[in-house]
Amino acid sequence: MKKITFLALFFLCFSLNSQTIDAYIFDKNTSEPLFGTTIYIDGTTIGTTTNSEGYFELDLKNSKNSNLIISFLGYQTQVFEVNSSQFPKNIYLEESESQLDEVIVEPDNWSRERKLRIFKSEFLGKTEASKYCKIINEKDITLIYKASSNTLIAYSEKPIIIKNKYLGYQINYNLMDFEIKFNYDTMGLLHTHKVYYVGTSYFTELHKKTKKKVLKNRANEYYGSLLHFMRSLANKRLSENKFRIFDKSFQIPTYKYFDITREDNQTQVTLLKKKLNILYDQFDQSSIQLQNDNTKFLIDEFGNYSPPNNLIFGGNLGKKRVSNMLPLNFEIK
Repeated sequence: MKKITFLALFFLCFSLNSQTIDAYIFDKNTSEPLFGTTIYIDGTTIGTTTNSEGYFELDLKNSKNSNLIISFLGYQTQVFEVNSSQFPKNIYLEESESQLDEVIVEPDNWSRERKLRIFKSEFLGKTEASKYCKIINEKDITLIYKASSNTLIAYSEKPIIIKNKYLGYQINYNLMDFEIKFNYDTMGLLHTHKVYYVGTSYFTELHKKTKKKVLKNRANEYYGSLLHFMRSLANKRLSENKFRIFDKSFQIPTYKYFDITREDNQTQVTLLKKKLNILYDQFDQSSIQLQNDNTKFLIDEFGNYSPPNNLIFGGNLGKKRVSNMLPLNFEIK
């Protein structure tokens, strides 16, 4: 499996009396300003770019517990945690190294066409929304199939640009890790066993004016979504928002196996059962399951949960992929 260089983590700080930050971004080696650097709150539409002097200013919009991403092509992405009290006025980015040398290469007898088809199916998803999604820069995605472990690996040194006409967004997705594990069934056929991917994303509107049909699609996508579930769980409004909880096939008191406590501007949840089933609006069936021994996870003010690899979702929620993603700051209008 390729080695992932973990993003440097800093602490972004700002005065509690102001939610606007500003800074200059430079090349670390030359000290030249980096024009067009993208700065955004991960998973949202909140972002900006630097001017010719490398300067930016950004309104955080109550995003105190989110990650701020600084991304520029050919340079190492930096992640800032938005929760402290001082912010550097000058930020220096280092040039990135190619990930190709970090991949353990072995014979790959899968065609790129086959690998790309599987990648798009699992990355974008197989729902109605995926039919209206297009990856603009497919050529920038490197795909490797490792027969020794039945694993498909994908990475891109450039953000993956996705146009989603169904929800009216362009998504710039910085893919940090992507892996599909396959296994063979009793007939000797290869099937997808497990999909794991993680990255940062920045949403922008495709059009200045959003069509009513697109707004309706967004609302339909939101209700019953993972974002809707997490916000409802954090605010203890699962029942009011049409979510019912089951232990196997038996409905149970909604919060019997959820221990929910408020910590500062986040909600800590302890899942007291390895696996629970979820029914939304009498129709959509899903499940939530612990992937390891860590029973706790956090939900921020947007409704984003962490750590992302702590939980596995099955059923309807498990089918949702990037084509179904809404910005974390999405609100029903």
